[in-house]
Amino acid sequence: MRDTSRETSSPPKAAPGLTVVVVILGGRGYLPRCLEALTHQADVQGVEILVPCDDRIPDVPALAVQFPAVRFVPVEGRRTYAELRAIGFGLARGEVVALTEDHCVPEAAWCARILEAHAAPHAVIGGVVDKGADTLLNWAIYLCDFSRYMSPVPEGPADYLTDCNVSYKTSRLASVRNLWTEAFHETTVHWALQDRGETLWLSPKIIVHQQRSLGFLAALHERYAFGRLFASTRVAAVGLGRRLTFAALSWLLPLHLSARVALNVLHKGRHRAVFVKALPLVLGLNSVWAWGEFVGYVTGRSAKPSAADAERLCSVDKPVH
Repeated sequence: MRDTSRETSSPPKAAPGLTVVVVILGGRGYLPRCLEALTHQADVQGVEILVPCDDRIPDVPALAVQFPAVRFVPVEGRRTYAELRAIGFGLARGEVVALTEDHCVPEAAWCARILEAHAAPHAVIGGVVDKGADTLLNWAIYLCDFSRYMSPVPEGPADYLTDCNVSYKTSRLASVRNLWTEAFHETTVHWALQDRGETLWLSPKIIVHQQRSLGFLAALHERYAFGRLFASTRVAAVGLGRRLTFAALSWLLPLHLSARVALNVLHKGRHRAVFVKALPLVLGLNSVWAWGEFVGYVTGRSAKPSAADAERLCSVDKPVH
């Protein structure tokens, strides 16, 4: 991928301790709320904030005026969200680089707590994704995507972290740079780092609050597209027999995924009432995801021509089965 990014201003000379890369997922309406929270972080100086913007965000100059402390990076054409992440990480100059998305609002001490956490040797540190009042559909989407990362979470090693709230020691990322130069998929990077003996660490102190509105048809499209993308990525290097085995088991996924959400909610002791109300929607969304996985396993391909659209849920709580 040829890097066509052009920064709107010259970066400061001193390298920051922390770079925050914000990926625009929700759109122009969500971004100011996220950036307001980041530019008013408590007790942290010299944080670099990078926002890669492709052609879907036409008013980058106006945003740059509104947020002069932010480095907006206009990128020619349309890019997948994994490509935008890679562009942001490639430009990051901090000793630690954090990743979030525009539909998430970091708490006031988010940056400070990331830097405090990285005093420990862990290569990758993730945090909590919590949610406030919303519609039942958006609660169902949140529970499907983020119930694993809902408060409370234990402090300790983890197998999965969400790229809505994750940070890396830049030096450790450099060791697997060949995997993310063109597109940054957090599961691929995390697995490679774990293979090198690195630790993924989950912290209950590093918190963002998620708020994203999605219509019913758009939600169904996303579940199908990302289920198919997940499956095609999972079986990219396996034979037909293993693909068909996964496909045959896909019919179990709606119950399996919904049961996992239920166990997360029961174990954490939060939002039980809203989960009961949202359960039919949770089952429906997971059924559509399962159909996407089935098609992905059978074909070995992500959805075309909408593979880029499928990137829209790269932050979700990915199935483990």
